[in-house]
Amino acid sequence: MNNMKINVEDIFKFHKIRMACHIKSVNYFASLFGYCFPDHDADKNDEQIRIWHAYITYNKYHPELKLLDEYFTLCNDAQQMHYKHASHHVQYYSDVSKIPDIRIYEMVSDWASADFELHNVLKVAETQPLEKWFADNMSHLSWSEHQIELIKKSLKTIKEKSDKNKIMNIWQDLIKCI
Repeated sequence: MNNMKINVEDIFKFHKIRMACHIKSVNYFASLFGYCFPDHDADKNDEQIRIWHAYITYNKYHPELKLLDEYFTLCNDAQQMHYKHASHHVQYYSDVSKIPDIRIYEMVSDWASADFELHNVLKVAETQPLEKWFADNMSHLSWSEHQIELIKKSLKTIKEKSDKNKIMNIWQDLIKCI
């Protein structure tokens, strides 16, 4: 086990920068639909979720930081709490067919931001179309036909209208910290 000593304030600083980039990225994608979500992921500044998110995200960028297995359990619990309290996650709803259109736009924008970060900033996975990710991971849910069409249309808009250079510029503050 690596016994790295990381200053907790450095991890929280990284969290703050990463969250700002993520929110700007979500809002870049949301702007393609004429929306803005300035309070996106606001609960990740709540103490319990902030601690989880700060450490788990830092660990994704710095896998040499070894976290105890027990900590991952606590992180998972906090992640589930976030999902259940953030209306842009399917876990918030007992029936996904009740998700309002505005939350679908935020949800798809969040997916696009996470996908961009994973493939273009972290570079940990091969790029796959978001449409395939949706088909593999979310299409089994009880979406309404309207929602399926809205999601497909939104993913198509993101694919056709996104400017990779503009999105990379959003993530530059984080890239400088890696």
